[in-house]
Amino acid sequence: MTITKRCAVCGRFRAYDPDDTFCIGCGHDALESHCTCGRAFEYALHEAGDMHCPRCGRVLRGPPVIDE
Repeated sequence: MTITKRCAVCGRFRAYDPDDTFCIGCGHDALESHCTCGRAFEYALHEAGDMHCPRCGRVLRGPPVIDE
C-alpha cells in the first residue's frame, strides 16, 4: 500500500510506503502525509502548478498569498 506524501523542503508530492521518511527528490527527512488541518494529500498527486489545500487554503506549492 502506498500513500501520497509531500516534502516540506522541496514541495514535491509522490507516492511512498507508509514507513518512508526521506524525499526521493531532495533527500531530506521532511515528508508529511497530510496538511496541518488533517486533510490527506491523495488529491495532489496528479496536479500541476500552484496548489492550495482545499480544506484550509494553506499554500502547498507556489508563492504564498499576502493579505493586505
